[in-house]
Amino acid sequence: MKKAKLIEGKIGISLFKMSVPMFFGMIGFALFNFFDTKFVGQLGTDALAAISFTANTMLIMFALAFGLGTGVTACIAKAIGEGDDLKVKRLTTDGLLLGVFLGTFLVIVGYPTIRPLFELFGASEDLMPYIFDYMELWYLGVPFIIIPIIGNSAMRAQGNMVIPFLIMLVSIVTNIVLDYGLILGNLGMPRLEVFGASLATFISRFLTLIAALFILHLKFRMISFKAFSVKGMFRSWSEILKIGLPSILTQLIIPIAVASVLKYASGFENGKQLVSTLQTSSRVDFFAIAVIAALGSVLIPFVAQNLGAGKFDRIKEALKISRLFTIIWGLLMTLIFIFIRDDIGPVFMKGKSDLIFFQYMSEYYWIVPVSFIFRMLFVVETSTINALQKPVFSGLLMLGQMILIYIPLAYCLGEMYDYKGIYYAYLIATIVGGIASYFMQRKLLGIIISQSKF
Repeated sequence: MKKAKLIEGKIGISLFKMSVPMFFGMIGFALFNFFDTKFVGQLGTDALAAISFTANTMLIMFALAFGLGTGVTACIAKAIGEGDDLKVKRLTTDGLLLGVFLGTFLVIVGYPTIRPLFELFGASEDLMPYIFDYMELWYLGVPFIIIPIIGNSAMRAQGNMVIPFLIMLVSIVTNIVLDYGLILGNLGMPRLEVFGASLATFISRFLTLIAALFILHLKFRMISFKAFSVKGMFRSWSEILKIGLPSILTQLIIPIAVASVLKYASGFENGKQLVSTLQTSSRVDFFAIAVIAALGSVLIPFVAQNLGAGKFDRIKEALKISRLFTIIWGLLMTLIFIFIRDDIGPVFMKGKSDLIFFQYMSEYYWIVPVSFIFRMLFVVETSTINALQKPVFSGLLMLGQMILIYIPLAYCLGEMYDYKGIYYAYLIATIVGGIASYFMQRKLLGIIISQSKF
């Protein structure tokens, strides 16, 4: 029987132990994005702008994968808390099959629609060769993205963060080395430029797929086709999607909002530099929030296991600790990023022709870091809401923040304050979202406790 490890012991220590490997995994992921952007940036402004547009599609795919992963983690962790070992195996196996189905479907639908999709995003014709170089192979590797994320989510449901971290670390290191070789023609590898970035991702994700399935089956014994039935599989899918589908829709709101704002930004004077700034900064921002992103990932299995066991006091205490840490960390990151704002742009490009990009990046990091604390609180509160199996409310919060506030404000303030208006819009939307998520989570937890049989 899979033991519920997170329903006893010191809460702060448990959160710390689980968060550390997750944090290093998140930092590794941020480093991959950093180097990917840096190496492509050395190919020129057009290549970087094209990759910035492809990030929208990647956000969509990761939204699907992480949304399903959230459903898998919450459902399996709750089953572990309830002590139902058979259900744990069924949810894991059926969740992986759902990933296979979804990944195959996305390849079939996405591959032939590259041009119309990126035209919709606002990419100009001169960027299309770069986009095709990157996206054609990338689409074929979509199943290699979705299935390992589901597998790692199943491991995290048990409270094991170390093995998913190690799998992620091998993938990231492989990707960075291959990026350096295949994009720029180093280490004796051919210079494939933008296609090299896509090939590096394809290879590293394939290795992740093999490792995740191998460990999940041989070490954790969570993959089993005993007592398999189509009816049972659909029942598992229904349970996972009850949480996963709203989580997917929540995650999809981000690329939809980003695509809308990028299309608007591309119409500004120096639109390519502004698009590059908005997408590059989103990758740099991840270094600031990586610790809290790790904490949010940890809170899902922690809260879900204690929800299954009816230990609500542990959930409340975990949230108090998490919020205090989040406020301290957010303030520290705000001060650091404002201090180094002039040094960020030159990391990605060099030369007098990039002065506009440098200016845009510096001004972004004078304005947006003020929102870091609220952005981080949003992660903590919505992760808890998902673990409480109320993902619709996370979706409503994200919808309000990104669609109802950010997009209209970006268009409105953009007309009033030029490109800086987009920065101001994001700042306001993030502050409102962080405050609203805090009150929403408290209300939902209170209702669950009042209705509990424990």
